[in-house]
Amino acid sequence: MLIKKKSLVVALISSLVICLVLVVNLIGYLIYLELKDKDLDKAYHVMLHRVNAKVYAKHIEIVKLSASFERTGPLSGNTVLEGIVRNDGYKDISDLLIKVRFLDKDGAVLYETVFHPLEPSLASSSISAVAIPYLAASKSIIKPESSILFKKILTDCPKEIVLELKKDSGAPRIRPRWTGKLDYEILSTNF
Repeated sequence: MLIKKKSLVVALISSLVICLVLVVNLIGYLIYLELKDKDLDKAYHVMLHRVNAKVYAKHIEIVKLSASFERTGPLSGNTVLEGIVRNDGYKDISDLLIKVRFLDKDGAVLYETVFHPLEPSLASSSISAVAIPYLAASKSIIKPESSILFKKILTDCPKEIVLELKKDSGAPRIRPRWTGKLDYEILSTNF
C-alpha cells in the first residue's frame, strides 16, 4: 500500500507538470499568433501600397526634377533634390514613396535615394520649418489635378556628384561620370 501511495503522488505531480507545460505552450502559441497577425497585417499594407503604386503610377508625374548645390539661404552648403509631384488622377494621394536615381551617360545608377516627397517640405519660406520640419508642418495631401513642390537634402550624396553640382557653368569640365540625368520610380502610394 505504501508503494501505491508514492506512485499516486508521483503520478499526480507528473500530471500537474505536464498540464502546466501544456498551458504554458498554449499561451506561448497564442502570443506567437497575435504577433504574427500584426506582422502579416503590416506586410499586407506594405504590399497594398506597392500595388497601389503600380496601378496608379500612370496618374502621377514628377516634373522639373533636378539636383543643385545651394549657395544661399537656410539650405546653404547642402546638396538638394527638388521637383514637383503632379497628381493627374482621380484620388487624393496621402502618402508617396519614390526612388530617384542619378544616372551616368550609359544609364547605370551612380547614386539613388528613397524618400517621401509629401512629408513637410524644405521648400517652405519659414526657417523653423527647415530646422524642425516635423514640428512645423504636417504631411501634405495632393488632390486630383493638382501638384506640390518638394525639396530633399541629400545628406549622403557621393562626392563626385556634389563636386559636379558645385562647379560653375562657365568652368571647363572634365568628363564627369554624372551627366545630370535623373530618373525616378514610384515605390508606394496610399490614398
